[in-house]
Amino acid sequence: MWFVNTPFPAVNKRLGKKESLGTGWWMKTTMNAMANCEMIGKIGIVWASNEIREFERFEEDNSIYYLVPDHPLPARKKSKLSRVWSRLNGIINMVKPYSYQKELAYCVRAVRDFKPDLIHVWGTENFYGLISDIIDVPVLVKFQGLISVIKDDVWGDVKWRHRFLMPNEALYQIDITKRSKNEIKIIKQNKYFEGRTLWDYSHLREHNISAQYYDVPEIMRPSFYESRWSIDGVNRHSVYMTARSMPAKGVPCLIKAIGIVRKYVPDVQLRIGGHITDKGYGKYIRSMVSDMGLDDCVAFLGPVTENEIINELLNAHVYVLSSYIENSCNSLIEAELVGVPCVASYVGGIPSLINDLKTGLFFQKGDSAALAMAIRRIFDDDALALRLSEEARKFSLERFNGNRVINGILSAYRDILDRENHERSVQ
Repeated sequence: MWFVNTPFPAVNKRLGKKESLGTGWWMKTTMNAMANCEMIGKIGIVWASNEIREFERFEEDNSIYYLVPDHPLPARKKSKLSRVWSRLNGIINMVKPYSYQKELAYCVRAVRDFKPDLIHVWGTENFYGLISDIIDVPVLVKFQGLISVIKDDVWGDVKWRHRFLMPNEALYQIDITKRSKNEIKIIKQNKYFEGRTLWDYSHLREHNISAQYYDVPEIMRPSFYESRWSIDGVNRHSVYMTARSMPAKGVPCLIKAIGIVRKYVPDVQLRIGGHITDKGYGKYIRSMVSDMGLDDCVAFLGPVTENEIINELLNAHVYVLSSYIENSCNSLIEAELVGVPCVASYVGGIPSLINDLKTGLFFQKGDSAALAMAIRRIFDDDALALRLSEEARKFSLERFNGNRVINGILSAYRDILDRENHERSVQ
């Protein structure tokens, strides 16, 4: 039974929602890859959201879905007053103390209905991992991000004087700061964890010295394994990154770096894929581009599909990850699989993905001058670009091999069940 943070396609269909780009696809890809595994029968999928107002159970294909109300908001109507009231309720839910007793009761109801052998919680960000204290089913908790650490880098390089104009980002920090207390509790109370970087392992050991840790990377979308970058087909001096309207992604650092690179490479181009709003932080970075006179060399592409990302990577001369904090960044892994020469900030779990000067180039977070120099090194040296491309693709094809990932998950499941059976036999 899986507890997930994003809705699966069947849930979106049930609720009449459009499929979101760039969210939770790694879980869906994993489920599809596990469809023919003999060890796996039906999979139960639990999703909690403030969009859900009543507990619901439904079946589709070989899965049973459970929709759990989580701080449900008032039904949104067309009137402005109704939208304001719904927004106000959402803010109140973010800041007030909460025990999740109702939500956990719904989750227990789902567990009792499905009767799983094992529960797999995808992420420590939500309350799901707290369920291990109130059920007699083994729980495997997967590290995705670590909000208890991320909260300290939420603002990236945005100065205090600008933060007052970013209410959504301020509310996000309040929200994850509150939820980080639950995350620490989840890490302390659970016995089994799945991770994929030295960074998440280190933070597990900070709070829990006895838990079992399983090193299992994530499986990427098949098309990224099949696509292959070639220096002969790139748009020379083009840089690509995937980002969202989150200061921690460090977009201003990259924009400043492009301003520096342009002094030496006048035709440099930066293409940013992902949803960047026109308000708050999005407005801030768009204004930065204009103020620096870079409108003609920085393109905001908006939300990008899987095929559009691949096309951007194949055409890019360099891929950049400029984040202030990450665990295992999937967009970086996708770039490595395709073989684009990568430059990344030395933060969080990224050193588990890049070997400096071999599979990519590192720079210190926020150091736009060092980032600019790393970009220029690749622009100026085709031999370096080709070496980074070849080594990164070789590493990522082995590390993120689909069969290896699925076998790793199944091996963890078996080991946990064996350990639990052994514990029962000696009691």
